[in-house]
Amino acid sequence: MGVKKLSIEEKSRALAWASLKMSTKVIAQKMGRSQRSIQKLLLAARDLPENTTPQRKPGSGRPKSLTNTDLRVIKRFVIANPTITAARLKIELSAVVGHLSERRIQSVLQKDLKLLSRSAAKKPLLTKAMKQKRLAFCHKYKNWTEEQWSNVMFTDESMFKCIRSASAKVRRPKGSNRFDPRFTVKTVKHPAQVMVWGCFSGSGGKGGLYFLPKGQMMNGDHYKMVLEEHLLPAMERLQATHFLQDGAPCHKSKKVKDLLAQADFEVMDWPGNSPDLNPIENCWNYMKDMLKFKNTISQDLLETEIQKLWDEDEEFSQGYLRKLSNSMPKRIKMVIKHKGEMTKY
Repeated sequence: MGVKKLSIEEKSRALAWASLKMSTKVIAQKMGRSQRSIQKLLLAARDLPENTTPQRKPGSGRPKSLTNTDLRVIKRFVIANPTITAARLKIELSAVVGHLSERRIQSVLQKDLKLLSRSAAKKPLLTKAMKQKRLAFCHKYKNWTEEQWSNVMFTDESMFKCIRSASAKVRRPKGSNRFDPRFTVKTVKHPAQVMVWGCFSGSGGKGGLYFLPKGQMMNGDHYKMVLEEHLLPAMERLQATHFLQDGAPCHKSKKVKDLLAQADFEVMDWPGNSPDLNPIENCWNYMKDMLKFKNTISQDLLETEIQKLWDEDEEFSQGYLRKLSNSMPKRIKMVIKHKGEMTKY
């Protein structure tokens, strides 16, 4: 192993002590270096202007494959095209990186430019009109307090499947069989699934779940029944003052509108395509993650596990649900800040 070179700080310290007529032997002892190293430093500094520290000579290793200018060009291009692959980059910037292998380009992106490859977040596509509606909703309620949001009944439906796809990536030893069952993702051609409706408020907690019959999707008549038999009692029991639902077509049927027009609570004007503005989505995502570890091979087992999670899991405590409703002011501010674009929620 080679001797560690003196750093600029060490060189400056040694030269300062030498200027005070300290011997090379003493300087070497104080710095934990060899006397020969100190002598070479003083010799190199002798022919330089006063108060100048000798710089390390250029190494004799392999020159860099890319200049700093090349790196800046690559960085600007990748930031402007974040989904580009190393193979495509080799083509698009052939004048700069055409002489490099794809593996080397990947290394440059990761190590030199710190542009790591990450999984892209999946968010709804928003049109200009959708963004304007989101902004209108947020400006309308931007001054609401956490206490006001705690009296809102958040509702939504979600589809649960009996078998959910696991991660597409596995850690497989070199030389192992790619098709070993341990390293494959199990799929089912037509997995059983169930549509679930649920609701909660920050101040009152859970308002219950409802499972649609097997093979049936939500329509206007069925949704009206859900509201009459499940929502209205929950609104009264939990003393909610506002009702929030998404803009699904069945929610806008004439029968549903007539029913809600007679209610003694306010129906909030939902902007649509805004799962980040309905905290019950967090509940669904958590439950789906937890179901990966449950036996949900049939629809009956799936419904049992969903109900058990909703009723018994500590994640759905009163405090957790209040925390979700309390996040609404932050969600509102974030949408306004991002000019209607989707947020992290």
